[in-house]
Amino acid sequence: MRVTIGKMIALLIAVGYVAAAVVAEHGFTGNVLKGCAVLVLPMVLIWFPEELGGLTGFAMRGANVDTETPPVLVSIMGWFFLIGLPVIAYFALR
Repeated sequence: MRVTIGKMIALLIAVGYVAAAVVAEHGFTGNVLKGCAVLVLPMVLIWFPEELGGLTGFAMRGANVDTETPPVLVSIMGWFFLIGLPVIAYFALR
């Protein structure tokens, strides 16, 4: 696994989210911990796209995944969860 600039930027964004949550909650509360748990999925998708894209075999309800997902698509999905979804939620809840 190579550590790239993109991975470092994703880490900085995630740390920024956690810092903003701590400030908004006036300390480290259960809600901040839940926010940290939510950040795990996009970080894993961004940091390990080759490994996750290479997973094949049995899936849910008897389905079988027989082709690998390109790592760039896995990474794009992680960026969408990290940046795109919060932006959409912000404008939807205004």
